[in-house]
Amino acid sequence: MAALAAIGAAAAGVTCIASVTAVSPHVQPVVFGAPLPLAPGVDLPTPDQLVTVLNTLQDPSVSFASKGYLIEGGIPVPASLADHELQKAADKGSLPLTFNINNIVPAGPAAASASITAAGPHLAPTIENLTFVDQDGWKLSHDSAMTLIQSVRSSGH
Repeated sequence: MAALAAIGAAAAGVTCIASVTAVSPHVQPVVFGAPLPLAPGVDLPTPDQLVTVLNTLQDPSVSFASKGYLIEGGIPVPASLADHELQKAADKGSLPLTFNINNIVPAGPAAASASITAAGPHLAPTIENLTFVDQDGWKLSHDSAMTLIQSVRSSGH
């Protein structure tokens, strides 16, 4: 969710996070009520891998110009704007956020979704379902990044 604050705030010029509603529901294929098994060779990320992505995105001491590898297709906002908003959040004591990762499930080829609970000094525990893609390492999907930006923009905070 740090990615939420940094990316969303940078795009919207705000430093708070609103509850996010997924753009489309996640559909889990089932056979008689049981999830389908993963295809051979398909690996899911560990909670630690996903927390590392989110923690790196929220680190105000690292420029967003060098964080593009953490989001599918790169940072969807100017790096200087993202850096400015992330530093404002840090200066206001809104960081760091902590993350609890649950329910990691396949979300397509080389993709997984997870339920992320983020909490911070000025953020009550907030749950979001995010998608990550495996492209030479796990990263936040472009669609999840854009959903977060839209939700923060529309929050008006």
